[in-house]
Amino acid sequence: MDPFVLMLIFFLIGGIIVTAILMAVEIKKHRPVKAATNADMYIIAGEAQMTVREDTFLRTHTVKTKVSSSDSRK
Repeated sequence: MDPFVLMLIFFLIGGIIVTAILMAVEIKKHRPVKAATNADMYIIAGEAQMTVREDTFLRTHTVKTKVSSSDSRK
């Protein structure tokens, strides 16, 4: 095989490997470490002011389920 072709293949494979490593490092840096469990994690003290107090429901269908009581005095 021609030495030029071998050198070209070597650099091509090396470039692909280096690019894959750099992409993996960048992707890992941008992943969130832990999901927040409450809204306090997202609010900066004193900057968020809620002035509207109403709920907006996306669905109107509700399901009612009777909760049985564990009370023995029925």
